This record gives sequence, structure tokens and C-alpha cells, in this order.
Amino acid sequence: MQAVQSAQVVPRGSEAGQPIGRWPSHLVRRVLGVPIFYKVLLANSLIVVLGAVLGTWLTVQYRNSTPDGSSEQLIVVFTIVGIAMTVLVNVVVLKAAFLPLVSVERAVEAVRRGDLRARASHVTFSDPQIDQLIDTMNLMLDGLETYRERVHSLSRQVLVAQEEERQRIARELHDETAQSLTSLLIGLRMVEKSASPEELSARIAELRGQTGRTLEEVRKLALDLRPSALDDLGLIAALQWYTDDLARRTQIEVDFRSQGLDTRLPDDVEVVVYRIIQEALTNVVKHSGASRVEVTIARDKAVVSASVVDNGHGFNLEHVRHSRERGLGLFGMQERVGLVGGTFQIASRPDWGTRVAITIPLESS
Repeated sequence: MQAVQSAQVVPRGSEAGQPIGRWPSHLVRRVLGVPIFYKVLLANSLIVVLGAVLGTWLTVQYRNSTPDGSSEQLIVVFTIVGIAMTVLVNVVVLKAAFLPLVSVERAVEAVRRGDLRARASHVTFSDPQIDQLIDTMNLMLDGLETYRERVHSLSRQVLVAQEEERQRIARELHDETAQSLTSLLIGLRMVEKSASPEELSARIAELRGQTGRTLEEVRKLALDLRPSALDDLGLIAALQWYTDDLARRTQIEVDFRSQGLDTRLPDDVEVVVYRIIQEALTNVVKHSGASRVEVTIARDKAVVSASVVDNGHGFNLEHVRHSRERGLGLFGMQERVGLVGGTFQIASRPDWGTRVAITIPLESS
């Protein structure tokens, strides 16, 4: 007996490894992803086509069954059915098409109430443009939440820094200034008990020297809080004094250069520039291990720019941005520059050094 070989029929469409059962769902997804305009156009076109075909067929059937019948009733029925189907289909299509906007509205309302974690969600019956709008809004909310967290962290750091500065001032006032004043008080009492003019003169000379040292301590404390040269003589004099004092205290070679600053800058700009350079130099001393740093400030028409460049060992910028202390320090400098409409830039990499630069536009040249 001849053996009968069975052949398996491979349906078309599965030759490329795509099962037939997936084609309808894939097609549905593509149809659902069509923009709203084309969905409405397609739905209304189908209504017109179906109405024309079905109406013609029913008219022919009605004429064949009742040759002498009136067509007015049929026209009324077709009109009512056509209007009802058009309204129903448009309501269904538009309600489904604008369903993503409901999600957007809910997210916006939640954000307005203060919930920055709210996000708009995608739906199956979507529109590419609305999907792009949802993605953009969610990205903006992600950035806003991250920014708020960084601002809160910076605020906490500012509060901690304020308390630490108050403690430092209180400690210096107690340990140095108060003790010096106490010594002066004791010295004055000893002057009262001086028996001879020579002893009186010696006591007065000692008190004079002690008074000078106390005044120097108070002056140093005031300069740490805000240099008087910044208010009296201007930004360049204050920076010159600060860089000279830094070079003397740390043995770091500081090259300070200025150009085009013959007149005073606005007060808020001077404070920002001074504090940015001060913070950058503090970071150089604390973290860079540099032996030389260049501080440059220049004014070109209605723009003032400043930079601090060191030859230290540098750092990984992305790693520092995410660190708790130094990352918030960079963020604080950026925020301070932003308050006067300026831009902040920092560039660094290991074994290359670090460059901090700011540019601030001036309202009037």
C-alpha cells in the first residue's frame, strides 16, 4: 500500500515568523493611533458610505415590495436614522479620542492642589499629538519635582549654614572678644591700683595694645560677614583684598585681573559676583589641592563676566552634582547668578583642573 504523505499548509503571513493571530491586534493598534482628525473623518465617511449603500438597497427593496407606496415615510426614517447614527458615532469617537485630555486635566488639577507627583497617563484610544503632549508634560513635572527637591535641600542647607555661622560668631565673641574685653576690664582695675607713674604708664601701654588687638578681632569678624571695602570702595577693591588675604593665608598663588570696570556695578550684581568668586575660591582651598588659581573679571559694554580657574586635580562633574554638599553648593551658585539674570558654567575633569565662569547682563551700559 502506498503511503500517503501529509503536507502541512502554511498560511500566508506566517512565513516571516509573524503569527496570523497578531495581525488584527496590530492593525487595531495602528487604527487607534490615528490622529483625532482622521478618526472623525473616517467615522463620518463610513456613516455616509453605509447610509448611501444601505439606503439605496432598502429603497430598491421597498419599491419592489410596494410599487405604489409613498417614499415620504422612507425618507423620514432615513433622515432620523442618519442623524442619530451621525450624532452617536461622533459622540463615541470624540469622547474616546479626547479621553487622554481627561487624564491631562486630572493631572493638572492635582498639580494645582500641590501634588507634584501626579502624572497624566496614556490610554489605548490615543492620538500621537496628545501622547506627545502627555510625555512633554510628564517630563516637565519630573523636572519640576526634581527642582523643588533641590530647592528644599538647598533651603535646609542654608538654614544649617546660618545656624553654624551664628554658632561660629557666638563662639568667637565669647572666646576672643569677650575674653579680651574682660582682660581690659581687669587691666583698668589694676590701673586704678597703680602706685607710681611708671607703673601707670606701663599699664596704659599694655591696655592700649590689648585694645588694638580686640579691635582687630572685631574688624576681622565683621570682614568675614561682609567686607566693608565692597560697600565703600567697590567690587574690585574688595576682591583684591580678598585674593591677597587668601594667598597670604593658604600659600596658593592667586593671579587677580580686572578689565573695563572703571565705574561701579549695581549693588546686587557686585554682591553676586563677590559671593560667587568667594565660594569658588573656598572650594579651591577645600577640595582642589591647587597651587595656582586665576581670578578674572571684565566688563564688555552691558555684560560683566568673571571666572575662577585653578590647576587642581579636578573632579567628576556629574558625581559632584549628585553629592549632598558640593552638589548643593554648585546649585546655590547657579541660583544666585540666576537671580540677577546671569548664566553659570562649570567645567572640570580629573587631573585637568576646574573652571567656574559667570556672565551677567547689565540693564544699562
